[in-house]
Amino acid sequence: MPTSLSPEKNHLKLLYLRLTDSAPLIVAREMGFFSRFGLKVQLQRETSWATLRDKLIGGAADAAAMLAPMPLTLAQTLPQCGERLLSGLILSCNGNAITLAESLYRKLPLPAGDCDCDGGQVGRALKEYLRARPSDEAPLRFATVYPFSSHALQLRHWLRTAKIDPDRDLQLLVLPPEQMVDNLERGEIDGYCVGEPWNTMAARRGIGAIATPCNTLLPAMPEKVLAVTESWHNAHPVAHMALRAALLQACRWLAEPAQRRDATALLAREEYLGLPEEVVAPSLADQLYRRSDSDAAANSGWHLFADGDYGSPTEEKAAQLLELCGEFSQVNAQAAGAFRPELYRQTEEFLQRQK
Repeated sequence: MPTSLSPEKNHLKLLYLRLTDSAPLIVAREMGFFSRFGLKVQLQRETSWATLRDKLIGGAADAAAMLAPMPLTLAQTLPQCGERLLSGLILSCNGNAITLAESLYRKLPLPAGDCDCDGGQVGRALKEYLRARPSDEAPLRFATVYPFSSHALQLRHWLRTAKIDPDRDLQLLVLPPEQMVDNLERGEIDGYCVGEPWNTMAARRGIGAIATPCNTLLPAMPEKVLAVTESWHNAHPVAHMALRAALLQACRWLAEPAQRRDATALLAREEYLGLPEEVVAPSLADQLYRRSDSDAAANSGWHLFADGDYGSPTEEKAAQLLELCGEFSQVNAQAAGAFRPELYRQTEEFLQRQK
């Protein structure tokens, strides 16, 4: 496919975390979508969202696959920061689950055949368990990946639906995604909300039980966005367009189930996720393994990659995320402007002209 783009900068560094929904970045690199638009992109894997955020703001990278609420809540986490973040592309929706320690799950008052219990049943059973615990016992500890993340919003929503107060009945803390399973195994935490493949890994190892996939709680919630600083976008508008075009093509490539199977092998490679294919594959195939002894269940839409409405970062979507964040923290409604739908439309129009 020919391109008329002439990026101001050809060599870019793009940050990501060790998660299944980093697939668009890896596919764009391995399938040649970046080079198709005149880019040479280095993918750099980070461990925590705070580190990724700080490197992007500090100019150590050009762009990042970032949690969708992060550009909207930068003032809450870094109030003295003079930089602004923006996004012209939602890379993915959904992708997360809530997992409980297997030892905790076995204590819940669930009916026989509890492998088939839905998230609502598990939440209500957790409420009963908490009500029966002695008041002098240490609170259960649940982890999410960032103070303002879809994971925090989804976990809080699930708990509130079960009439559990996230700030009174439990202790919430933040851990990097790839540390969740080890902390669960050591008994440092009792549960977590995290992106794949870290839920499947805990279930397959018999140390965790998936209480609910989050796409059944708040369907199609924006999960990862392509984020850049406003100053970088202003200095490199064509390079930003090329980056969005390549990643949007990768997302469309991932819409085909057969190609998702091919993507599994790419993601599993040591330089990317460095994990067994059998751990990476289930969520990409919309398969859910709740516990080590459970059969696969269908979980349609576990990963929705950008295309059409899913990919557009509208101010309405930003406002919805800010409203959920506002349930536990002060937020600035004006921050919704960090989502730039006109940049997404520009990308779609450009790709249409290339056909």
